Amino acid sequence: MYVRAEDGFLIADGAMGEYLFSLGYPASYLASEAIVRSPEIVASIHREYAGAGASALTTDTFDANVAKLDARGLAERCEEINFRAVRLAARNTECMIMGSVGPPAGGRSFSMEPCDMELTSGIFGPQISGLLRGGADLILLETQVDPRQARMLYDLVRSFSREIPVAVSFTYGHDLLTPAGFSIEDSVEAFLNTDIAMLGANHGTGPLQAMDIHSRLRSCSPFPVILKPNSGTARYSEGRFIFPGNPDHFCRCMLSCAGDGTAMIGGCCGTTPEFISMLASRMSETPSPARISFIRGEEQDEPFEKPVLCEPPGLAAGMAAGDALVMELLPPRGGDLSAFASRAEKLRSFSPLTVSIPDSPMGKVRMSPAISGLYLREKLGMEPLVHFALRDRSLTRVQADLLAMSGFGLGSVFLISGDPPTLGDYPESTAVYDLSTDQTLELLRNLSLGVDLNGRKLGSGAGFFPGTAVSLGDPGAREKMERRWEAGCRFFISQPVYSARTLEESADLLEEFPVIPALMPFRNRYSAEYLAAEVPGISIPEEVLAEIRDMDDEDVLSCSLDMLAELMGSMRGTAAGVYLAGPARGTSRLAEVWRVGR
Repeated sequence: MYVRAEDGFLIADGAMGEYLFSLGYPASYLASEAIVRSPEIVASIHREYAGAGASALTTDTFDANVAKLDARGLAERCEEINFRAVRLAARNTECMIMGSVGPPAGGRSFSMEPCDMELTSGIFGPQISGLLRGGADLILLETQVDPRQARMLYDLVRSFSREIPVAVSFTYGHDLLTPAGFSIEDSVEAFLNTDIAMLGANHGTGPLQAMDIHSRLRSCSPFPVILKPNSGTARYSEGRFIFPGNPDHFCRCMLSCAGDGTAMIGGCCGTTPEFISMLASRMSETPSPARISFIRGEEQDEPFEKPVLCEPPGLAAGMAAGDALVMELLPPRGGDLSAFASRAEKLRSFSPLTVSIPDSPMGKVRMSPAISGLYLREKLGMEPLVHFALRDRSLTRVQADLLAMSGFGLGSVFLISGDPPTLGDYPESTAVYDLSTDQTLELLRNLSLGVDLNGRKLGSGAGFFPGTAVSLGDPGAREKMERRWEAGCRFFISQPVYSARTLEESADLLEEFPVIPALMPFRNRYSAEYLAAEVPGISIPEEVLAEIRDMDDEDVLSCSLDMLAELMGSMRGTAAGVYLAGPARGTSRLAEVWRVGR
């Protein structure tokens, strides 16, 4: 069933979920939970939009897939909820009902996320089945970010029905790319050999942006256009997003997109029945609305011709010669750098090629390693190796921090997952882990080309000399190192080593890759037992543990230093260098041994 406006296109409704929450529906619930918790509120919203002049209503099912509902204990009711949602909207018998399906919820919105038809079917199959059984007139795949995933959803719909009309709506940012980095042309190309009823955009930034999108779609797409933008850019206030209330501006922009080639116009977040009422009224007053124009200045990208590389002369040359001395220095616990500077001055006498600065090890709060490293270089003239923990950074923050580090010349970076927060000062804090180490290496390669994770241009490139961790003796070490080397990793630092056998068994890896084994003296018997039994990737021979169990702590330290000094001698000529961590008295003695043996 199609109910078209006199000038040839449908007027759709406005915000569904966002409007529902603005009416006081609990933000801790999914919007689609209202179908079973508060169905009359949903029904009243549909009535408001229909009364305002909307001839197409969108079901309250954007988040009603198995994965989302499972988090609320409602997965088994997925098909039922979608069926009921259509029936609630269909009480407005004069309106076309669009069954809303959101994007695949694998958790990522960047282009390296894999597409899995079996997983997609399990998550969205019951939703699509419920929408069709309820009698939806059209399936709307809305707010899509990845054309490949959207096409997979379309194929899934077609596996249920060959007749149901399908519309696809992507969301684009100011750069006219989806959050996953795909262009309008990419979105169109993915559906060229399909029978979709409409292709366009919803959500995004606002009505001015919709005009740009409309222009691009008219020039490259064979499909009728659907546009449902937000009322504008939201601001966050008192726990919720507030959207601009500007129906007059919204209508002027939307009316300029009406005409040939446009199949549907409506709104998304921030657009209330007031917006739709004004839009319907003005459409009836102006059958051939005058177009308005908005010319936006083009942003100029900084030119780049090749990847920006960072190769610290000291560290790179030292590893090539097998002579790299890297000494660890913890950043301050507080805001005073004087003690940090004093410890750094003591390290200077050993002439380390670089000073390694951990990132809140054991999840304990310390000063930013990047700021500490900048101080080390600018004030003391020592070259830092900055650890970069992925535990504490969102996808956006990872990129922002890396760009800042490159801008200040802190290109030597050691990527780590980071110790879990449960070990640290705030065990209840949340670990982020938006990116894996492998994905971050891919990001660094993108940044060197002047593009972000999704391939969007940033301007000039950012150079890095990245390293990652490896556990010598791990059966999977070779595969991991080969994969990461191919992705751009340029050196490896091992977990602490305590056995010559570990080095011997890893001789081929030490020969093929620049590996810097870590040596860390025992502080006491407890630390030895802890490292042996509770830290993955560390292997301490049982005979060593047996020897120190009856020693006092001072003798434990001395014994471990003798053992590690001997081990250090066996590393020469095979490893790229040595990484010294642990108690200052111990690392100072080992640094002396390394310097004498040069």
